Amino acid sequence: MLGNLFDRLAGRMGRGAAPSAWLERHMPQPPLDLVEDIAFGPLPRQRLDLYLPHDPAARRRLVVFAYGGGWDAGARRSYRFIGQRLAASGFSVAIPDYRLYPEARFPDFVEDTAAAVAWLAAHAGQHGIDGRRMALLGHSAGAYNAAMVALDPRYLETKGTSPAVIAGMVGLAGPYAFNPLIYEETRAIFATTGDDPARAQPVRWVHAKAPPMLLAHGGADRRVLPLNSLRLAEALAEVGGEASLRLYPRQGHVGILLALADPFRRLFRVLDDTTAFLAQALARPA
Repeated sequence: MLGNLFDRLAGRMGRGAAPSAWLERHMPQPPLDLVEDIAFGPLPRQRLDLYLPHDPAARRRLVVFAYGGGWDAGARRSYRFIGQRLAASGFSVAIPDYRLYPEARFPDFVEDTAAAVAWLAAHAGQHGIDGRRMALLGHSAGAYNAAMVALDPRYLETKGTSPAVIAGMVGLAGPYAFNPLIYEETRAIFATTGDDPARAQPVRWVHAKAPPMLLAHGGADRRVLPLNSLRLAEALAEVGGEASLRLYPRQGHVGILLALADPFRRLFRVLDDTTAFLAQALARPA
């Protein structure tokens, strides 16, 4: 299947990586301003890049993209194709880095994502963006970070920011309901949860006032099982929250992210579903 082919190609370049150089050459080149290396905190990995469309109306709509990589890999500049694609679709895009293992352990990377959101809420107006309302988009570990920030209000409140700034969230292949202590590759990262690993599960923090969510997952994903998105969608429905579940039968774990890229957008509906949801969420009044 094509989705699994994407996964194999990305795997050859390193876990969590995307063939970004090739994708960038095949992406639209919209008129935009790229503002790089903005500090949202004092640490080296607390930096973000902004992709700003020239169209003032598009510039006001902000999407914050959190990339994946298992919390021990990843860099914002590997995801320029996401910034270019969403800018071409009519959004400003912020792509922050966050601390990684072994420097960081839970909840450091979630706190960094929250710090980026808080900085944008306070300073986005300097760039013509409406920082009062923004949407989150995340893939894999990044979808986890985004979900924790969207669901547990303490992450933003401790940064002096209202959780109401989150207008909506799109999660691609997020591990929302897994036990990190039973997997060797995540056990040390989440060891700080002690004897209560459930407190690190986004599904535990659902509540009726959570922002609307689009939870998208590849049906062929064997790295993060689709059951994670299903469980989070069910948990939100049980408390009266708003969640839409989308399963793409032929997609694997990395394929669902690469389906946002122009070379593949006509093969799957991931980009169309994502941008339609983001536009609707950002159009809602606060």
